[in-house]
Amino acid sequence: MTHWAGGLQPLPVREILSRLRAALGSVPPWSAHSAMEYVCGAILVQNTAWRNVELALAALRRSTAFEPDRILMLGEEELTGLIRPAGFMRAKSRALRTYAAWTTSPSGIAAAGLDDDALRQTLLALPGIGPETADVIALMVFSRRRFIFDAYGRRLLRQAGYEVTDRYEAARVALEARVDAEGLSHDELVEIHGLILQAGKRARAAGGWQVYGPTVAIVPRGAKEDSDAVLRRGAVGEVMDVARRGPVA
Repeated sequence: MTHWAGGLQPLPVREILSRLRAALGSVPPWSAHSAMEYVCGAILVQNTAWRNVELALAALRRSTAFEPDRILMLGEEELTGLIRPAGFMRAKSRALRTYAAWTTSPSGIAAAGLDDDALRQTLLALPGIGPETADVIALMVFSRRRFIFDAYGRRLLRQAGYEVTDRYEAARVALEARVDAEGLSHDELVEIHGLILQAGKRARAAGGWQVYGPTVAIVPRGAKEDSDAVLRRGAVGEVMDVARRGPVA
């Protein structure tokens, strides 16, 4: 775990968003064409690489167009064969079937009317959906305000000066109220999720967040930033100032 000396303060999440925007620009989220496609991706990506998920999704798309009823019509061997590239086929097949049945049931149809905590508990009761997957579905499918404390998010928060555990739910319990108090909108939470994933990949390629973080100004308040990162933030700030002032007469 990164320990910061000298009483440095964690960088607010809204400031993290601003600095990632300055460094990375716009990072569009994965463009699933339906809620069911997004859920399939969220389930299939568990414990595997995204390139494997893409193969499984392509096979499901050809066979079912991600229509819940068509997924339910598949035989067990057929469904597990389609998703084989993503691994853990039996468990993931059960999770996909259960979600497809639930989403078309009266309780699934009514889920949009649940409050955030009730929706989360309902999702967690479905097989194959743990805390991280439930929060991703809540954010991306049900448009709920959720910060995703996945491995990418935890590494970034640790670099930004937060005390972060290595487990998803423990990190969420410890930090969710603090993040929520910053009042990021749903759209901002979707945006920062995509930016964190992209930044995490770049950090890994650079040798880790301790190497990459200062180059994109992701350090605790008061810590030294890379000079290029400061210049990038300043340039973005000037653009935002111009946008707020409007065109010069």
